[in-house]
Amino acid sequence: MNDFTHLHVASAFSGHYGVTRPEQMAEAAVASGFSALAITDRDGLYGAVKHIGACLQLGLAPIIGVDLNIFDDDGSSLGRCVILAHGNNKGAGWATLCKIVSVAHERRKSASSNSSSGSKKDIGIGRRMLSELMANGNCTLLIGPDSDVGRQVVAGNRTMATALLENWHGLFKYPGSFGIEIVSHLTQPGTVFSSLQARRMVELADANNIPAVLTNAVRYLEPDDALTADVLDAARNLEALGLFESQPNAQAWMKPTQKMLALAIEITEDRGRALELFEITAKLAERCRLDPPNDCGWGKPKTPEQSALGIDGNPFEVLWQKAHAGIEHYYPNANDKLLQQVQHRLGQELITINKLGFATYFLTVADVAQMIRDMKIRSQARGSGAGSLVNYLLGISGVDQIDHDLLFERFLSTERSSLPDIDIDVESARRHDIYRAIFKRYGSQRVTLLSMQSKYQGRGAMRDSGMALGLDDEQIDQIAKNMWRFSARNFRGALDSKPELAEFAAAVEEDRRMNLLVDITERLDRLPRYISMHPCGVILGDSSLLNLTPVEPSGAGLPMSQFDKDDMDPMGMLKLDVLGVRMQSTMAYAVSEIERTTGRSLDLDAVPRDDAETFKAIRTTNTLGIFQIESPGQRELTGKHQPTQFNDLTIQISLFRPGPMKGNMIAPYLDGRHGFAKPDFIHKDLEPILRETWGVVIFHEHVIRILNVMTGCGLAKADEMRRSLENPRANHLVQQFFRKEAAARKYSQAVIDRVWSILEGFSSFGFCKAHGAAFALPTYQSAWLKTHYPTQFMAGLFTHDPGMYPRRLLLSEARRLGVKLLPIDINCSTNEYRVEKDANADLGVRMSLTEVQGISEAEIERIIAEQPFTDVSDFYLRAKPSRRTMERLALIGALDAVAGISAGEVFTRGDVMARVRQLNAIKKRPATREDQPTLDFSMLNFGNLEQLPSGHAEMSITERVQYELDILHLDVSQHVLEQYRPMLDEMGVINSNELVGLRNKSDVLVAGVRVATQTPPMRSGKRVVFITLDDGTGCSDATFFDEAQSRCSHILFNTKLVIISGKTRRTGVRGVSIMAENAWDLKELWNQWLIAVEDRKQTQDLYV
Repeated sequence: MNDFTHLHVASAFSGHYGVTRPEQMAEAAVASGFSALAITDRDGLYGAVKHIGACLQLGLAPIIGVDLNIFDDDGSSLGRCVILAHGNNKGAGWATLCKIVSVAHERRKSASSNSSSGSKKDIGIGRRMLSELMANGNCTLLIGPDSDVGRQVVAGNRTMATALLENWHGLFKYPGSFGIEIVSHLTQPGTVFSSLQARRMVELADANNIPAVLTNAVRYLEPDDALTADVLDAARNLEALGLFESQPNAQAWMKPTQKMLALAIEITEDRGRALELFEITAKLAERCRLDPPNDCGWGKPKTPEQSALGIDGNPFEVLWQKAHAGIEHYYPNANDKLLQQVQHRLGQELITINKLGFATYFLTVADVAQMIRDMKIRSQARGSGAGSLVNYLLGISGVDQIDHDLLFERFLSTERSSLPDIDIDVESARRHDIYRAIFKRYGSQRVTLLSMQSKYQGRGAMRDSGMALGLDDEQIDQIAKNMWRFSARNFRGALDSKPELAEFAAAVEEDRRMNLLVDITERLDRLPRYISMHPCGVILGDSSLLNLTPVEPSGAGLPMSQFDKDDMDPMGMLKLDVLGVRMQSTMAYAVSEIERTTGRSLDLDAVPRDDAETFKAIRTTNTLGIFQIESPGQRELTGKHQPTQFNDLTIQISLFRPGPMKGNMIAPYLDGRHGFAKPDFIHKDLEPILRETWGVVIFHEHVIRILNVMTGCGLAKADEMRRSLENPRANHLVQQFFRKEAAARKYSQAVIDRVWSILEGFSSFGFCKAHGAAFALPTYQSAWLKTHYPTQFMAGLFTHDPGMYPRRLLLSEARRLGVKLLPIDINCSTNEYRVEKDANADLGVRMSLTEVQGISEAEIERIIAEQPFTDVSDFYLRAKPSRRTMERLALIGALDAVAGISAGEVFTRGDVMARVRQLNAIKKRPATREDQPTLDFSMLNFGNLEQLPSGHAEMSITERVQYELDILHLDVSQHVLEQYRPMLDEMGVINSNELVGLRNKSDVLVAGVRVATQTPPMRSGKRVVFITLDDGTGCSDATFFDEAQSRCSHILFNTKLVIISGKTRRTGVRGVSIMAENAWDLKELWNQWLIAVEDRKQTQDLYV
């Protein structure tokens, strides 16, 4: 008897259905003695590549299929069926399967065009279309217990079942392309997945001479995983357990051969027939075994054909010519020594590229980069690709590899096992325009977007688990808001260590349902939750691309592959990351506003990178809105670091990463830089490598050079060894090689031991210098714009919102910079923040209509199209705002100017609101006539509305601020903290801009709006909470350690207005933060203070 092969297996990539990852399935299959294993995810090949990779690694034969809904000609569902690709046919079966899946998702796209959106229920393929795609016999279709035939079998209607079976068999006539799936989950007789149904299906197959194939319709690895499957069912159905038909038992697990044989005997009641069932299943499994390199192009790079690039000759010769032509453009004034260095480095890179056969890839990326420039869109390469001189000379990267001493080998070499990956940052507002241009340029047969699998994190897992258990929304929200940045698998551990979860932890001890909630939340950890469009990945291949990957519609309306970024290397697919970066949009917008308001045409990329004023501004630590260095930690580091040149920014950006912080690399670097400690280079040979970082190993490039110098292995091999440091199974091999070769080069044992300890620890923290340098460029450019054109830069920040903070903090920063924020005005505001002159001819930034909560795009478009308006009634008639929008615009003062208030007339905003209420009371808005574009008041039942009602009270400043917060989420008139000023002054609360003048360890009280809460990984492993408050004069940063958290953790994560007590901590010339001791809810204190004030007043009145 052959070993059994499971041919119907859903992995965890069957969203909200499968439970187990493909790698775990493969390991279990080997442990069970299987020689092959299929994966048949629902609706796609989402886990196929990971399954193939795991099988190849374990010596298991991979089989790939899909579980799809099949539709009849009239659109009715015929049930879910399994389609398996045949292998060893030069990819014909794989290509057919990809096409079937892609067509199935086209149905969803068609459904979405006829309704609000296509749903998962719309995914599937028509039976007739499926038969046409399978006419070549490269796949096998299995109809099982969930099919229309299976349902009639359960009902005991054999005649109807036979007739329905003939409908199927008549379309799938090719030998071996059709079979009946036999499944028993040992359910009650007369139900789906019962042994009785399975036995009747076998009899039906035998009677009609159709192969019967045994499966177990696997959903999980072990019976214990059935609970997780139940929760996923609840999430898929959006209902609590018990409110829908769930799986009847825990039988859908990956059973070993002997249990499957026992099941076959129970089904057939005949051991001989059971063995035949095994034999037929084994034959189909044999036919479906894939040869990955030949069937799906495994490991073979695919790039666009040279014809797609308009190249007739040798691609490498074209690349050589273009790269050398770039030398004159990028090095126009270079001396002979520099030119010789450039030529030598370029020659080395081109040799490597030619050996690897990647000339077409580089030409493709250069073509895309040029296309982006032609579209007048800002772009900038990032990542290790910035370390390539070829990329710089082709105009892909703006970072000079020679000037920054970067390594090409960190990006690409003949020793590397992975494919090149060039990343380009572009304006986020134009990202989809670029995608469409790439599709148009290369054709949809060569291009598709990349997808990504979003996984269950803490809160998401808890929410779905809570829904499955039937908790009400309020309970779920209460628990979720206290789950602050920990993974689902650590939920139970967090109950003991997070003070804010203390109340819930007590409930878990007393309530079995709460205890179960924790258990099933942990079970969901990291399971795939849903597929979405990758934020930047574009796959560029040859004309066979769609034969190698199935595609489905993305949120951008363009097709995306069902494979994620981890599938690219094994599939030999080259991806280009076109990442939409809001800072690039911000800078592009600022440059356009500079040109519009000053007439100056600015080339930001040509701005000198040694501007003293820019670095002076950075050193103040007022870096809000500046790319990469605006977080509380970066602002503190800036105060300590005090950067003076471009490379300092590269180092600072690279230092402020979880790894370097945990590796304690910041302190020794700063000590060396500021002369507090002598740099330790370990050995004189390493001084040239580590001089720029004062003896501290920070960059990947440092490790590569150290390995090369001490072993003589060459830079390419050194990079591969650097990568192996992260692999526990390969780490010891690197250590053996390093110690042996370093000793052979006469390095002392002490030096070898010390260097190895650094290299070994480096796997957890290093950073690529090329990436740091690429990030440093927009960091410097944004700082330059903020320094020299603050008004235009703030307009860009408000329009594109690129930073980590809420808009209201940008508003405070604008106030600090002296940039005027002009209020929303229906005659002046548009859908962007625009720079304009105020009544005093001073520049300011006019707020955008988009800030009004609830206003529609259509309303904004009408307002802009109809501007200007003569009065409130004219606006009401021509702009046609909804009643809610009309009222909200009036409440925030957007109608003040058109009503004449700002012109000095005697009306109040209360009068405007009265007019708005009159207009909103009209049941039907009067229509305009071409010869009478203003409101025809004769149609109204009340008096002349041209005269505003008068005598209504003016709003108080507190009321204005509250309306602004409610409608704009911005406190435009004054900072919200000002209304609490009497209490704050009495308490002795100081402004954040005064902290810099205080001594170290001064006792302080600060207050403000909580604008950032961070819990980064710390070297100690203990949680530290960093809170940033905005008080209108700047930001104060407070650090809460364990003891302080125990006092006020309930305040730190859920309270907006906060008062913090603590001691100042000087961290540099301009650096100061607060070691927090306690925190309070400002509103609660305010209410208590008001009561106290009233009590004092009554006491005083009593004595008077």
